[in-house]
Amino acid sequence: MPITGQKVIEPDARVVDAFQNIGYSLEAALADLIDNSIDAGAKRVLVRFVRTDNELHSLDVVDNGRGMNDAEIDRAMKFGGQRTYQTGDLGMYGMGLKAASLSQADNLTVISRANRSIAVGRRWQAKEARRGWQCDVVSGQFADEALDVALNGFDLSHGTIVRWDQVRDFRKASGRVDAYIQRIRNTLTVHLGLQLHRFLTGDKPRLEILVNTLNVQTGQVSPDFKVTPLDPFNYSHPGSRKYPKEFHVAIPQVGDLACHAHIWPARTKEACYKLGGGSVARRQGFYFYRNDRLLQAGGWNNYREDGEPHLSLARVAIDLPQRFQSFFSVRFNKAAVDAPRSFVDALEHAKSSDGTTFPEFVERAQVVYRSKPERKLDPVFAPGRGIRAAVAETRYDH
Repeated sequence: MPITGQKVIEPDARVVDAFQNIGYSLEAALADLIDNSIDAGAKRVLVRFVRTDNELHSLDVVDNGRGMNDAEIDRAMKFGGQRTYQTGDLGMYGMGLKAASLSQADNLTVISRANRSIAVGRRWQAKEARRGWQCDVVSGQFADEALDVALNGFDLSHGTIVRWDQVRDFRKASGRVDAYIQRIRNTLTVHLGLQLHRFLTGDKPRLEILVNTLNVQTGQVSPDFKVTPLDPFNYSHPGSRKYPKEFHVAIPQVGDLACHAHIWPARTKEACYKLGGGSVARRQGFYFYRNDRLLQAGGWNNYREDGEPHLSLARVAIDLPQRFQSFFSVRFNKAAVDAPRSFVDALEHAKSSDGTTFPEFVERAQVVYRSKPERKLDPVFAPGRGIRAAVAETRYDH
């Protein structure tokens, strides 16, 4: 094909409208922001709902990560801005901050301070972006003061605030703020506790996530609510002997992929099985992880029909190695993974070290689901000597 030259074609500023309808839920958008906090080395993250008595005003995500200087914050706020990701980073496309934020709010403000640097701030207003990518520069003094207040409980001189104003979902809270916050907090803590459970687990977890509210009319701050881990494989005992098993899935031209297959005990009531409530049948299937971050929580990726009740106890953990991350397609909002047909076909021939096939694992999970619970027998006591005849007759007479 003959080429006579090249030219730069700038994107239309109305591309902002696409980000506002990109398909994030509120909790998935916040998880994407916290991914950035983790990549910045944060050990503590605060999600704060800012309110009045009758309205929700804004939302802040505060972290004690390494922060950004002037050049770094410009790069972070650039649409399509790329940075060099390290092997263990959670970021992927360089768009999460903007896409996640504008999917929920009309205004995005980022204020940050790196160690031994001055505080900096930028603000995207959707209406200004549409007029030609005009990004506001926040006053350094305002940024410095805002960080001093926000980081008060962090005891550090560096960190970042991501602030959302004009959050579209907050319109639902008008006149009933308490009920809305209760509902969204429950949804948020389940989602974050599940997606980031490997970061939240252990005596010394890598991350602490807190949620609270600030009433700007009264100055009152609610007690911190700590997000607890929800590990989908944290059962007290397996549902079948010799499980879990590791299956090796041989994918042509890519390599072997390890799949850790688990069978939950039948009729369990444990919180990590229910994962926040709702239908447990939708929680069966594959759990894909990338760098310890959960990307997909259930579903069979066309290997089986999703939601089949008899497979409710079957869960499979898959950590995606670096070389597989171009083979599997990770959704933009990090909420699901698309698997090629060759993965589905390879599962039919996957085996564990003891020769068990993956289809046999699926069959075993169905058998355990249909099994009857063990009958609990009354405790057996050794017979005693009984009551002496004279005592028994006296008791009978009375």
